[in-house]
Amino acid sequence: MSDSALPAWAREDAFPLKSEDSEYGFRDQRGKLTPFDSLAELKDYLAAGKGKLAWVWVPEDDRFVAPEEVPALAISLKNRRALLAQDDLEAGKKGFFIFGAALLFYGFQAVSVRGWSGLGESQNIGIVLLLLLYFGLRPWWGGWQGEREVPKTTRESIAAEIPEARFELWLSSQSSRLAMLLCGLLVAIFAVQFFTHGLMAAGLVKSAYAGGEWWRLYTGAFLHGNLIHLGMNLSALWYLGRRTEILARWPHLVNVFFLSIFGSGWATISWIPEGVSVGISGAVCGLLGFLLVFETLHRPLVPSPARHRLLGILVSLVVIGFLGFGIIDNAAHLGGLITGAIYAAIVFPKSSSISRPHILKQDRILGGIALGLVVLFGLSAMLIMLTH
Repeated sequence: MSDSALPAWAREDAFPLKSEDSEYGFRDQRGKLTPFDSLAELKDYLAAGKGKLAWVWVPEDDRFVAPEEVPALAISLKNRRALLAQDDLEAGKKGFFIFGAALLFYGFQAVSVRGWSGLGESQNIGIVLLLLLYFGLRPWWGGWQGEREVPKTTRESIAAEIPEARFELWLSSQSSRLAMLLCGLLVAIFAVQFFTHGLMAAGLVKSAYAGGEWWRLYTGAFLHGNLIHLGMNLSALWYLGRRTEILARWPHLVNVFFLSIFGSGWATISWIPEGVSVGISGAVCGLLGFLLVFETLHRPLVPSPARHRLLGILVSLVVIGFLGFGIIDNAAHLGGLITGAIYAAIVFPKSSSISRPHILKQDRILGGIALGLVVLFGLSAMLIMLTH
């Protein structure tokens, strides 16, 4: 099959030309090269679980390739997975111990002060539950699944993973300036918020919004409750934002981002008309909703296992929303998710093309307007906090 009939990640030129300094080697995602004199040294390096899995080079190929594409590395990859599964299990056990102890402490404290009803009212309990999920259950579950799958791992099963491996490596190597800009804007706003304590000044205080301060619908989305809140949202925005920008192009990333802030804000105001709401998670959920629909409509662009990973993120979102019911704005999450999904369904028809969408003139215009408004509201949030 010619390269023109393949998606970008499956083409021969998807990865850079290999190093000529040695016959074997490893290239990490930052571009650092680790050469080896023999295949045995490369096998030992991979089997030891060193470094995040990325590209390798071997004499048989002119370019870097995914390790899964080299049959001789199958046993090393199997051993690596067994080792990483054990590491995940250990990390999960530590997370359970640390945050489980914290959960017992805050639970006892809440019951002592307010009785059993205090368990559902304690914000500390909600935060610890989320940390327990992220640092305890998540790695433990990954390790448990890994230990179950390792005995079933064969050369054939690893070969079946080649499309997903190439897609993820290709995705990680693509430029995504707009996603980086959005993440940088959030960090800058949080820095101003940290030093001014301006959450109430620019957050989505719903009574103030009802009194005519409509701009809070957008400025509030750029603020965050604490560093953990910011970190989780940045991680999700970086992955989903980059994926959207690379697959659907930058105008659609910023359009979905902007519209989902409105959709999530409208949902939380309509369903939870009191209190204060902050955070960009509604827009992040919009990107998730967009990708779920967009990738379903453009199946040749993304391997099936990589598409299914989005469903895993959706399930995690539901679990997080349930565990953090008292502190998570589920209305905003749902509003953003639906907004992004509707945008994808309206803008993109179903396609069997292996090519990513072209950027049309109207896309650039609308994307430029949306980007200008996002930056304007972000800067406004900082200015409001600095002047109050």
